[in-house]
Amino acid sequence: MRVKFVLPIAIALNTTAVAATVIHDTDGEPGRVTYYGQAAINIMVTQSSSAYDVRVYTPHPASNIPCQSASIYSLNDHRFLTELEIHGKVITGQIPEGYENKEKYVELLCTNTEGSIEHIRHNIAPAPTIKLKSKLDAKRWLDGDQLYPGFYQDVRYRATLNIDNSESTGFCTASSIESDSPLRLQPWHNDGFLDDIISYDETVYYDARTGRIATQIICRNTGGTTRLIENWNIQQDNINHDIVITIN
Repeated sequence: MRVKFVLPIAIALNTTAVAATVIHDTDGEPGRVTYYGQAAINIMVTQSSSAYDVRVYTPHPASNIPCQSASIYSLNDHRFLTELEIHGKVITGQIPEGYENKEKYVELLCTNTEGSIEHIRHNIAPAPTIKLKSKLDAKRWLDGDQLYPGFYQDVRYRATLNIDNSESTGFCTASSIESDSPLRLQPWHNDGFLDDIISYDETVYYDARTGRIATQIICRNTGGTTRLIENWNIQQDNINHDIVITIN
């Protein structure tokens, strides 16, 4: 009798797991532009200055960037915030409320020329912070007549303005809304700066017909637009003051 032996055949399957590469923001700081070397894309540019509506441009030789998806995360805890839409070379989306003052990053999932997966990140700053402490001293009231209202002849404005743009490409402008406000900025504040503290101690001349001094400061960066409006209402027996700050 012929005995047949059945020999087990071991087939070894060689599987190799390829980990995706994470490419961080090259300078580690938020800003308008991030350049990448030897990556699926060469550059990301934040075109928006909104805390809620983001728009990033990714110039690329092809009509479409070689990326399959895009998202935004908070930087400190890497929490997923929202998914973005890719339209050719432009990435857009909406950031939920509550993250205006937090640094974030855009992450693209891309395929490079060698077929490898890359997670490419681009940092976005928190919205600018504007803090203002001010005081108005009014003296020497002059009564009006039938033609002209009364007014204070001696008005002194003292203030400290603190601006933090959280990135060197942030910029600010100041403009008077009513009367000639002393709350001014220098031309270089519109060219891009990280932060600044400015002190004011000046005589103020206001329009007695309105009895109002009002000004606004607007700062913009990649993470939003912050607007501060200061308003003084001046009457003989009452001087009211309010500051309103909004982020968009």
